[in-house]
Amino acid sequence: MIGLYVTQGDTIRLNAAFKTFAGVGTDPTIVTLTVSDEQRNTLFSGGTSAGGIENGSAAGAFIYDYTTINEGVHFYEFEGTLEGHTISDKGTFYVTWA
Repeated sequence: MIGLYVTQGDTIRLNAAFKTFAGVGTDPTIVTLTVSDEQRNTLFSGGTSAGGIENGSAAGAFIYDYTTINEGVHFYEFEGTLEGHTISDKGTFYVTWA
């Protein structure tokens, strides 16, 4: 299911919410973000240390403002490590031609 529709060239705010199994927001170590197209070609890859990903207003919340280039379905995945385990938050969006 497509999460959001945007126009080519627009900037979209991608969000992630990391929580423990108890549902409490928590910050994992070194959060990364990967944005891919329908063919799984990587369009963006970066991390909290140098990739522009910022902490949001609550524990476990991360954001990244991504400017769209290509039209079509896009997939994104925030990933981090918590207590020795890799955890992720994924989503999709669709970019239409301008």
